[in-house]
Amino acid sequence: MKKIIFCMIMLILPIYLLSCSPGQKADEDEMVAMVNDCPLTLGECQCQMAAVVNLNEDYKLTKEAKKAFLEELVRKELLIQEAKRLQVDRKEKFIRTIERYWESTLIRNLMEIKGEELTKRILVSQEEIEASYNAMKRPGEKLPPLENLREDIIQRIGEEKKTRMLSEWMDDLRKAAKVEIKEELLCD
Repeated sequence: MKKIIFCMIMLILPIYLLSCSPGQKADEDEMVAMVNDCPLTLGECQCQMAAVVNLNEDYKLTKEAKKAFLEELVRKELLIQEAKRLQVDRKEKFIRTIERYWESTLIRNLMEIKGEELTKRILVSQEEIEASYNAMKRPGEKLPPLENLREDIIQRIGEEKKTRMLSEWMDDLRKAAKVEIKEELLCD
């Protein structure tokens, strides 16, 4: 149980790293813990608890679980403070890791946005549905009626179209960009 809580907390670490800095003021009524000069408010604690509960539907939010969760947050904050004291957050390895995470998250979010935009423009015709259905037929095999497979066929064709459109969009981005490559440097 503690390992699950700790893993969940470590998933939230990048957000929390930015959320608390020494000297940060918090409303005394809302503060559930103070770790050195860093307050942990009830709102922050509830937000992080909700994230854990949403990630693990089997997690039971009992009084003991809340206490254990708060203790893990305190331990995590102590580790963060110690890492900052030792300037681990200023080391090249840490910075590169954060950059890679930031870049991959940025690209993933862009692709989701573009994918949703393209999905709104995708139309699947009756002819495409019938052609796909007919392509599924094999000699000697009995295929369910078209109406039973219609939604799956529409979804598959739509995904294929979206993938093709995303690829074309990326190709257009590449064509519109000014890119200079020095391949000879790779060969040395």
